[in-house]
Amino acid sequence: MTEQAPFFMIISTDEFREKKEDFPHYKELLHNLGVSIRYCKAEIFADCVLGTIRVPQKSEHRQAQMSFGFYMTEEELIFIEDTGDLKQWMERQTDKIQEVQSPDQLLLQTMEQMIEKDILYLSHLEKEMENMEDMLIHGIPKDFFSSLTKYRRKISELNAYYAQLVAIGDLIQSHDNLFFKQNVEQWNRYSLRTERLQNHVHLLRENVLQLRELYQSQQDAQQNKIICILTVVTTLFLPLTLLTG
Repeated sequence: MTEQAPFFMIISTDEFREKKEDFPHYKELLHNLGVSIRYCKAEIFADCVLGTIRVPQKSEHRQAQMSFGFYMTEEELIFIEDTGDLKQWMERQTDKIQEVQSPDQLLLQTMEQMIEKDILYLSHLEKEMENMEDMLIHGIPKDFFSSLTKYRRKISELNAYYAQLVAIGDLIQSHDNLFFKQNVEQWNRYSLRTERLQNHVHLLRENVLQLRELYQSQQDAQQNKIICILTVVTTLFLPLTLLTG
């Protein structure tokens, strides 16, 4: 068990299971930790908030950058993970997560830092798709459709990720639990921020559809060109075929 602050610690799944009797509603969290974490979610009870976070890679790879569970009460915030990725990430964020006064404020700042540079990644994806469009205008690049498919899958993954984060933010800020009240405005801003990221992803998804339509029109144009050439060749050689016959 690694203690980071009076109200914050990171433990493994086995450690959490050993001390499960100290945590009401532990069954809900253990059920989600029992398989590989595939999504972000939160559940609020009268005395605690628990959930899971799955941060996707900011690249074409589809495995998680990190995934972990959390169990938060008014007095403490416990992260549960087995890979060590979260611990290393938290150590790098020490100077950014400062003056934290409560467990929910730490959870909020942690989640904010996890999307801090996402707009840069989304802008990178947008630029990449603009380059693909420019290349497609002059011809169909090799492996274009497979590359487009990778972008479509990544965008679908990001859309689900931001939708889940928006749901978590909305759930926490709308709950009447007293230990959220002091940071309700910050949770509201977090929800709006993740919603803007999701809107950006919607634009990227439209770009993928437009690229696919342009790709299809280019393929149709190539096929029409081939048919025209075959028609001309057939027309030229048809008299010879008749004479031979």
